[in-house]
Amino acid sequence: MCFTANETLAVAVNQLLVVGFYLLNLGFVAIFLKSDRVIGSGRLALEELSTKVGTVSVVLGLVHFTNVWTFNKYRNRALDRPALAIAPVNPTGSTVVANPVY
Repeated sequence: MCFTANETLAVAVNQLLVVGFYLLNLGFVAIFLKSDRVIGSGRLALEELSTKVGTVSVVLGLVHFTNVWTFNKYRNRALDRPALAIAPVNPTGSTVVANPVY
């Protein structure tokens, strides 16, 4: 509801958010998957990999949840606020305004 008047802007913001989230994900994975631990067997390699992938999944899930929660709060606040920029009736010469707000 924040971009109801401008769909082009809504699509552009959405694309920027998607690209930013993907870049954040790739950067975090690239940094976090590095390991200095010596791997001596296939079992240790699988344990190390599963620990890293699990941690990355949990952290990115939390980032995604925070992102969705934040935008939901932003959307609800925009829906609760009356649209001040749109007048319900076009003013005419005979329209009486009791308490004008400037």
